[in-house]
Formats: sequence, structure tokens, C-alpha cells
Amino acid sequence: MSVNPFSVPRRLLLAALAAAVAACGQQKEAPKVVPAPPRIGVAAVRTAAVPVIREYVGTVAAYRSVEITARVEGFLEARHFTEGTDVRKGDLLYTIDPAQYQAKVRDAEAELARAVANLGNARAKAERLAPLAKEEAISQQDFDDAVAAQKAAEAQVESARANLETAKLNLGYTSVYATESGRIGETQVPEGRLVGRGTPTLLATIDKIDPIYVSFTTPDRDALVLRKAFESGELRRDDLANTARFILPDGSELAVPGRVDFSAAQVNKDTGTITQRAVLPNPTRILLPGMYVRVELRVGERPNAVLVPQKAVVKMPNAHIAWVVGADNKVERRDLVVGEWVGDEWIIEKGLVAGERVVVDGVQRVQPGMAVDPVPVSTAAAAGHGAAAAAKAAAPVPAKTK
Repeated sequence: MSVNPFSVPRRLLLAALAAAVAACGQQKEAPKVVPAPPRIGVAAVRTAAVPVIREYVGTVAAYRSVEITARVEGFLEARHFTEGTDVRKGDLLYTIDPAQYQAKVRDAEAELARAVANLGNARAKAERLAPLAKEEAISQQDFDDAVAAQKAAEAQVESARANLETAKLNLGYTSVYATESGRIGETQVPEGRLVGRGTPTLLATIDKIDPIYVSFTTPDRDALVLRKAFESGELRRDDLANTARFILPDGSELAVPGRVDFSAAQVNKDTGTITQRAVLPNPTRILLPGMYVRVELRVGERPNAVLVPQKAVVKMPNAHIAWVVGADNKVERRDLVVGEWVGDEWIIEKGLVAGERVVVDGVQRVQPGMAVDPVPVSTAAAAGHGAAAAAKAAAPVPAKTK
């Protein structure tokens, strides 16, 4: 029987392979590696009392507008001021030709002198006749006539004195003085023109612009909503209620705030609005009548408002949501009813309570039920403004309408 020279090594090779397979089967499977939960930034939901602000468009108006008129007839002789500048009460503004009024004063003085002389004669005559009347040396009628003549002379003196005062008053009106301090506008009548004929002639207008008014209107619906909020306790009035800030047309804020000093008692039936007015100092004269400004009116404050960083609120097509990290470090979706912005935070009407942790960093990576490694993030860092924003967030920030 012949032997194949390759058969022995082949058997040895098969045996070696079988032994290797058996050895592999005896080895343990390698353990699977579990990934660590993702690290995300969270911020605590907080409560605070925040001011409530409503924004309106206001119109600047002079605190007082005074018309300067010519009260006597005559030719306007001179103007003594520069148009568009500030004048003080008592400054000489215009001069009307005084010649005819000076003559009337002299006439009135002469008339008064005649009346005084007549009174002297009448009084002397009555005094002479008085003892004669007692002795019945003259008739009672003669004495009565003398007394009546004295009284008529006294009345004539009073009339002449009144005419003199009127003449002096009219002469005084030929010098037209400022009756209010403020900024005077353009003169309405040039020098040399006849003024005051028939009715007083408007010469110029002085606007008192320090302090100054800003008028604005609020919708009646807004007033009703605020009233109900105050009655329910949702809002409350504080010491700064009814104060206002003003934004100028260039976007800058006026440094001086104002306070509402008037609110109309009726609703305008044509516009459905209520007129309000704020008064404020205007020492630099930066506000001028007719200017439009934005009014940020502080109506009160919202106590215990629920606040979260804006980065924690995700706006969906039909809702707002936030991701909440529970005590087990698992993520939960929460539907929200949001209110107004407060600086870099949202006011949350429904959906969150104080102390809960909301995701502010890594919002795009979380899913409902996901386990995460939450890392606390300060409110300022969550808003992305650093230490400067942290200092700002520590103070109450007005809540603005959306």
C-alpha cells in the first residue's frame, strides 16, 4: 500500500486549525463601551419683580404758548429782539409809535387839572352857603344846588382821573414787553406796518419749553387690560409708576425722565384712545414743540415674574418650548406660554416654575428622555454678554412689549 507524501502534513494542519478554533471559542467576548452623556449648559429658572413698560409715540408741545399782540393802534416802530432766541419776562420786544398817546396823556392831565379847579370852586361855594342855609338867609334850594354842584365836580375829577389812567395805560401799550420767559418765534408783522386797528394784532408767540410737555395716546383696550391686571394682583404700582423715558428721533435716550401729569377722563370716540400727557425738564432745549419721540411709559411692576434666558426658549412654528433637565438628569420638553422680554430674558406665563433647570447651551443636541451631564451657566453667560451683562441683569430691567 503506497502512502501519499502530502497526506501527513495536511492532517497536521487541519488539527492545528481545529485547536486554534477551540481556543478562540474559549476566550470571553470584549465588553461594549458605553458613551458618556453629553455635557450641556443649564440655567435655573428664577423669579423677580420687573418693571412693566408700554411704548407709545408722543408729540412734544410747549409747556405754555403766549401770544404777543399789539393792544393799541399805531405804526410798528421797532423790533428789539432776535427771532428764534430766548427772551425773559419783562424784556422789551416792540415799540409802537407813541406820539398820539403821549398827546392824549397831556390832554387828560389838562382835563384833570380843570376838574380839580372846578371842584375847588364848588366846594368853596358850598362851604360858604352852609351857615347861611342854617340861618335861613338863603333858600334851601340854593344850598342844595351848591351841594349838588360840588358832588358833580367831584365826579368830574374822578372821571378825569380815570381818563388819565386810561391814556397812560394806552401809552404804556406802545412798548410791548414779554409776558413770559421762553423762546420767541418769527415776528408776524414787519416794522412800519399799522397794527392794532379794530382788533389786537398778533406780533409773535413765545413758547415756554422748560419744562415741556409730551402728549401721547393709549388704546382703550390697553387701559382695560392694565386695570384688570392691577385688580387681580398680576401687576402692582410702585414708586416709579407713571414715569416715562423718551427716545429721540436719532435713537438716543433723553437723559431726563418725565412723569404723567394728565390723563383724559374720556375716550376719543373717533380713535378709541385716551390722551395722556407727561411733563419733564428741558434745560438744554433739545426738545422742541412739534417733535415726535418714542415714549416708554412705566405703568407698574410685575411681582414674582418667572424669568429664563432668551437662549433657553426655542421658537417653533406654532409654539414656544424649552428643554428642562429633571432631577435624574434626563431631558424633558416643556411647552410654554411666553410673556414679554425683560432685557435678555423672557417672562414665562405658563410652563415653568422657579428652580427648574433649562438648557441654554447645546439646545440643538438634546432629545426628549436623553440623559445629559448638566453644567450650571450663569444668567449673564447664558445671555452671552459676560460680566457686564451680569451687572446689568442684577438690576431691574423694564419689560417691553413685543
